[in-house]
Amino acid sequence: MKLNKNKIIAVIAIIFLICLFFFIRSMGSYYSVSDRVSKVKNNSNKNSDYNVVGWVKVQGTNIDYPVIYTVNPNFDFDNVQMDFTWKIVNSKSLNTRTVILGHNVRNVSSKPLINEKTFNNFENLPSFLYYDFVKENKYIQYSDSNNNYLFKIYAVYMIKSEDVVNKEYMTKKQVLNYAKEAKKNSYYDFDVDIDSNDKLITLTTCTRFFGMNYVSIVVDGRLVREGEKVKNYKVKENKNYDSIKKILEGDEDNDKA
Repeated sequence: MKLNKNKIIAVIAIIFLICLFFFIRSMGSYYSVSDRVSKVKNNSNKNSDYNVVGWVKVQGTNIDYPVIYTVNPNFDFDNVQMDFTWKIVNSKSLNTRTVILGHNVRNVSSKPLINEKTFNNFENLPSFLYYDFVKENKYIQYSDSNNNYLFKIYAVYMIKSEDVVNKEYMTKKQVLNYAKEAKKNSYYDFDVDIDSNDKLITLTTCTRFFGMNYVSIVVDGRLVREGEKVKNYKVKENKNYDSIKKILEGDEDNDKA
């Protein structure tokens, strides 16, 4: 039985609309912001020993935790009855650079695990050491008591723990210098530019990736600009990645930093 001309046109039109739908969808938002403002407000000042100043959520991980401010470096974290991250600057608003630290107790080897649902705090942050993971996960969300902010990851690297800079208030020149150094250290080249007016975010945690030589994993991002599309932008390995790729694959001794 032959289809008449009108039916053929209708079928072609339906196929075209389906293709158009998926094309438009692919050009749309790659990451949907989840509101965490209410969580910041609801958890603020619940305990005199800590103060929730923000909330961090990382694409592709179960990192979705409050950010605590503490002035005491000997703060008894075990007394906090929730999973959390922290910062050492007392600010409830977005600074030039927001620095967030978190614990990593279990995922510290040279072959860190990915997507472990039982991990908490920043134990899933080492997932960004895998290129296949980074290709699909590139956004960090930070919320304060007023707004939800989205950041594009532009650098991932490891450095000696004592070299981690916690400075949040930066001049325009310092923003550019910091971003330049972060890109230089990064294992990947991200298609993300930085200018002096951008606001930055840094997530960091410790690891024993190189054996007993403690280092910190650093994931840097910059704020999505007004009108900028949220999409899966380009990223590729660079020569720095060679220094950890063989270790991740188990082909090289990891007792070095």
